[in-house]
Amino acid sequence: MNRLTRKLIAKELYLYRWLLVGGTAAGFVGLLIAATGEVGFNVGFIVWLTAVIALGVMVALFGVQQERKEKSLLFILSLPLSPGGYVRAKLLGLLACFLLPWALLSAGALGFIAALPGVPDGLLPYAVLLCCFLLLNFSVVLCGALHIHSDAGVGGLIILTNMSISLFMMGVGRVPEIGRHMSQAEPVWNATFWLLLAAELATTLVALTLPLLFAARRRDAL
Repeated sequence: MNRLTRKLIAKELYLYRWLLVGGTAAGFVGLLIAATGEVGFNVGFIVWLTAVIALGVMVALFGVQQERKEKSLLFILSLPLSPGGYVRAKLLGLLACFLLPWALLSAGALGFIAALPGVPDGLLPYAVLLCCFLLLNFSVVLCGALHIHSDAGVGGLIILTNMSISLFMMGVGRVPEIGRHMSQAEPVWNATFWLLLAAELATTLVALTLPLLFAARRRDAL
């Protein structure tokens, strides 16, 4: 990674620093609400989940779509960097913007489940799968934003990915090897869990690789 790429990544982190701080703070507020009781758990979980999803969507929209609207192509052409190289720097920068709060909020959620006596540790495998699916969700949105130039197309993708989160939460909870252990006192890391986790990580890797593969053939930066 050359010096210019590192500077572009740092630029993304600097530009969206308050968005990252605000989203992370909102997620931790949700965890604090979740610790207040049964009703608070449901409300806090929704706040936490919304914070992670909204943060990913806003990072992709502001980082890619807004740059297209502001027509920053002249700035990009002034850099000693190819269009493909700029796409790679953009991808890595926006990924770093999401990974930092995602890692903190995921660790907070897992620590919350492990620490509170009223929450069964059997939820840990489900929570890990959900956190990794949220990373996958962001990766797909970012990949789509880098490839789709239409606002309507990106909006449709966001709607579909957000719907997939609800479907994932219901579907995984109904998988017998996952669902029947969620109320137990100890987490069960069985073969089904590892298979689902591997599928999530592999799909995330594919979604993040596609822009890099197509970037080398681009004649325009974004």
